[in-house]
Amino acid sequence: MPSKPIENLMDDHRLIEKVLAAMRRYASALQSGEPVERASIEGLVPFMREFADDCHHGKEEHRLFPMLVERGLPARNGPIQAMCAEHEIGRRLVGDLENAVGRHLDGHADTAGELAATMVAIADFYARHIWKEDNVLFPMADRVLGADEVAGLIAAFDKADGRAGVASRERFVRFARGLVESSDRQNPI
Repeated sequence: MPSKPIENLMDDHRLIEKVLAAMRRYASALQSGEPVERASIEGLVPFMREFADDCHHGKEEHRLFPMLVERGLPARNGPIQAMCAEHEIGRRLVGDLENAVGRHLDGHADTAGELAATMVAIADFYARHIWKEDNVLFPMADRVLGADEVAGLIAAFDKADGRAGVASRERFVRFARGLVESSDRQNPI
C-alpha cells in the first residue's frame, strides 16, 4: 500500500484524469462540429496551471524529488530528470491549450479542430506521464523513503495543499466533477 504522501499525489492524478477524460470527450464533440460549454473550456487552463502544475507538480519538484535525491536517486540521467523534463513539456502543452482556447472562444474560424487536437495531445501526454509516476517513480519512492521522510512529506504536502487553500482545492474538485457531468451529458457513452 502506498504511503500517505504517495496516496496524496495519486489522488491528484485521479482528479487530473477526470479532466483529461472530459478533454477527450470535448475533443470528440468539437471534431464532430458539436458545441462545447464555454465555461468548461474556459476552466481547463486554470485547472491545468493552478492544480496540475502549481500544486501537484510543485509538490513533486519542490518536496518529493529533492528528498529522493537526498536518499540516493540521481538528479540527472534518471527518473527524476525525466519527470521534470515531462513537466516542462506539460507546461508547453498547456500554453498551446491556452492559445487554442483563446482563439476558439474569440470566434476565429476553423479553430475547433486545433483545440480538439491540443486537448487530445494533452490527454495522451498526461496519461503516459501519470502512468510512469504511478507505476515506476512512486513505488520507487516508497521503497527508498524512511519514516522520517514520509512524515516530512506529509507535513510539506499538507502545507502545499493548505497554501493552495482548501477552498481552492475544492474548487478544482468541483470543476473536475462538473466537467465529467457536462461531458457525459454532451457526449454520452
